Amino acid sequence: MKTNLKLLAGGVAGLLTALGLIVGFAFWASSGADTSRAEARETEAPVATIPSPELEMPMTNTHRDPVVAPLPVAEEAPARDPYAPTLAEGRVRVRRLVVASGVSGHEPTGADDVFEVGAQRRVYAFVEAVNETGEDVAVEVTFEPASGESVGHVSLDVPAGTPRWRTWAFTRHVYTTGRWHAVVRHPDGREIARRAFDVVD
Repeated sequence: MKTNLKLLAGGVAGLLTALGLIVGFAFWASSGADTSRAEARETEAPVATIPSPELEMPMTNTHRDPVVAPLPVAEEAPARDPYAPTLAEGRVRVRRLVVASGVSGHEPTGADDVFEVGAQRRVYAFVEAVNETGEDVAVEVTFEPASGESVGHVSLDVPAGTPRWRTWAFTRHVYTTGRWHAVVRHPDGREIARRAFDVVD
């Protein structure tokens, strides 16, 4: 009887052992398959992303501003000398007009643009003239203040056919201060030369 119980207990133990082995093997097999599948997933090559062509062209600015040429910079004209003579063209004309305090050797002396009242006995208008006509011409020289009556009124003969004739007129009556002009006129009254000068105290 004891022997039978031992045999029965040994058989049950053996059965349980065999059953445990079967269950353990089955568990091992299933976990190994899962690990293989996981490893397989990890070793799979990543799928490359294929760029798709853009459906819309990039927007560009096709508007162009008009090309505007820069304006030329106007150069300032040099200031005109207020004392520079004004000489008209013509067959009878003045080549040179100088205001001076004297004349020597057929040339002006003490030429200036500013004179003091009483500092000189006379004020001269030295004239270098041209007469391309066939007859003598008498030009008139006056000294004219900015306001008041002109003085001088000297007639100067310029011979016919003369390319260069030097002559002069003078006045003793420049007493008022201010801007004056020595003026040369043609016999018909046309102004052919003018030069400014100042008289000061």
